[in-house]
Amino acid sequence: MRVFFYTFDFEMEEAINLLDNIAAFLKPDEVWKRVFLDKTLQNTIIVEYIQQDQLLNEGVDETGNPLRNKDNGRTTYSETTEMLSDGRKRAGEPYNLFDSGDFYRSMVFLLGKDFFEIDADPIKGNDNLFTKFGEGIIGLTEESKNKLQIELLERYDKEIRRILSEY
Repeated sequence: MRVFFYTFDFEMEEAINLLDNIAAFLKPDEVWKRVFLDKTLQNTIIVEYIQQDQLLNEGVDETGNPLRNKDNGRTTYSETTEMLSDGRKRAGEPYNLFDSGDFYRSMVFLLGKDFFEIDADPIKGNDNLFTKFGEGIIGLTEESKNKLQIELLERYDKEIRRILSEY
């Protein structure tokens, strides 16, 4: 009988240690950090939500409003722009801020303790795109935030399952 209790105590101690280890990895802040450090998530936010959905497809800023050039009030490319771009930009098309791709490639994901932000190099020739169109050009619309919320919950759940599967 004594051996049984000894074995039981040993197994119990091992189980407690295992639970302590699992609990350390399941702290919500740590799980969220792992989720946000995933480069595929960062790429989804920058490339899919901001660049493709908002800028290229819709030509809108974080408020969902058309990109507006503060210098001239326009929301679309002009005939002059169409000529200067050899037709890559069409007169009347909404601004999408894609020319050489430098601005898009400069977008970076920055993770803080309890926030993230997107930043970019707004200098394009003699122009500052943030001054010309507002910093909202790299923000998320409500639609993008809603899609991100769903994406984050799925990734959080997946990360918890991954952690638990290691034990």
